[in-house]
Amino acid sequence: EKKKGAWEHLSLKKYIVDIVVENSVPAEPVKDGEEKQKTKKKAKKLKARMNSRAKEYESLMEAKNPTSDSPYKAKLQRLSKDLLKQLQVQDSSSLANNKVSALDRTLGEISRILEKENMADQISFRVAGGLTALEHILQIVMSSTNLNAVSRIPVKSLCNTVHAYNLTCSNCIENCTYILFSNKITFLMDLLMYQLMVYVPDEFNAILGRSANKQVFEGLTTGLLRITAVVFECLISTLPDGNNQSALPKIIQDVKNKPSQVEAFNSRIQDLISYVVNIGLIDKLRCCFLSVQGPIDENPKIATFLQNATAVLHGMCRLCFAVNGRSWNIFDNTRQDPTGLTAVLQATDLVGVLHMLYCILFHGTISDSNTASPKESYAENTIQVAIQSLRFFNSFAVLDLPAFQSVVGAEGLSLAFRHIISSLLSYCSQHTCEGLLHEVIVCVGYFTVNHTDNQVIVQSGRHPTVLQKLCQLPFQYFSDPRLIKVLFPSLIAACYNNLQNKIILEQEMSCVLLATFIQDFAQSSSQMDNQSSQPREKFFSSHDYLELSNRFPRQAWEEAWQFFLKK
Repeated sequence: EKKKGAWEHLSLKKYIVDIVVENSVPAEPVKDGEEKQKTKKKAKKLKARMNSRAKEYESLMEAKNPTSDSPYKAKLQRLSKDLLKQLQVQDSSSLANNKVSALDRTLGEISRILEKENMADQISFRVAGGLTALEHILQIVMSSTNLNAVSRIPVKSLCNTVHAYNLTCSNCIENCTYILFSNKITFLMDLLMYQLMVYVPDEFNAILGRSANKQVFEGLTTGLLRITAVVFECLISTLPDGNNQSALPKIIQDVKNKPSQVEAFNSRIQDLISYVVNIGLIDKLRCCFLSVQGPIDENPKIATFLQNATAVLHGMCRLCFAVNGRSWNIFDNTRQDPTGLTAVLQATDLVGVLHMLYCILFHGTISDSNTASPKESYAENTIQVAIQSLRFFNSFAVLDLPAFQSVVGAEGLSLAFRHIISSLLSYCSQHTCEGLLHEVIVCVGYFTVNHTDNQVIVQSGRHPTVLQKLCQLPFQYFSDPRLIKVLFPSLIAACYNNLQNKIILEQEMSCVLLATFIQDFAQSSSQMDNQSSQPREKFFSSHDYLELSNRFPRQAWEEAWQFFLKK
């Protein structure tokens, strides 16, 4: 067993260094000049279309003259005007110290009001022109033709601006929808891309981001990622359930007639994601992920950047799945993604997130086999990055399951994935971290479902293997209905039609439990189908574990039931 472990470690060392770091498909560098021109032209066309729609939307909104019942309405109007006044400088030089201080005071007053997360205050600030004023401040960052030029506004003030912008959006569906329909979201994407271009120039892609300037992990870029993640999360919460449009925010219902509400929302999301893909934003993020080569326990800024960047990718996957118009069944073989998101995520090996996660969990293991064993503990920063990374993996699996299984199951990456999952399962056995554990369990299920080669990966390696660790989870995961619905679909996926895995499973638990679970679920599902005409298949959130049909193909339920009953 020691020889086997040593051989696997040497294999992992070879693949992580040679394949993951050196030979991953670099999406940007392989593009020739003609291809770059095509993507730029497409991005320009998309932006023009989005801007045109935004003008129509803004005209309709002005005609409706929206109002707010915020007690701070008058004060927020005054503060919004103050922001614009403080930017009125006669030349292009930096703001005077007194103007910077006044700007920071105004931003501070706005933030203190919005920190209460009262939606009436947030809407009132937006109606008063607050978002537009904040945008004007941030536009100064891109006003210089020299990428490395110092902004006329201090970075601290820019970060205060981004903080106020984030508070305006936080848990406010109407403001987030307005940001999408007014196309302010595109400005945020352009500014984010500008920041990444400063710190990750194109020539650095040749060495896959190792030379990325560490300043990219400072507050402004991270703040822009945070705003984007917050907006995406809010937009996801507005997605209609089946054909039910009542979940859409009033701000859309006021602008479009009901039959076209979903279509208008979907087309804007598709254009936005396609725009992000075509401007090369994902390629730049990949360089940032690959530049993280070691621990982040003592680097909270890097950890926060990674959390927000993976949250953005997670949100894009969920939105893309929701608006692409295909079946809600993730096992449907018909896959259409006109945005190009799936293709770029696959070509970049999940944007380098899996490689980054391996490096922060196993720093030093490539050169020293003694450190390849799982750590007993990880810092909270590292755990939060792991949780968000796994959420991204799970959302990509929902978006395109074959693509996810192909990338993560590739030689080299599959070994890194197995080490990551095994280590996180060991951590969760020693520490209470239900959120992380559930993401890990769900990820193993997506990795193995209907995939024989990946099923082999979870039962190989050092003992206890990933499959054995899943079977050795606390008793509650085999008795509590809520936790059973998390674990059992993944155990079914990992062992179905694989006799060797089933034998390993039977050493720890009775397969009858899985058969009974499938039978009970099939009966209750059938009863619910008869009681309601609403479609049963829904988008699977990694926080909603109630639908077995989103974790294991429904047409295989009966065969799986028989497989687990057979002696």
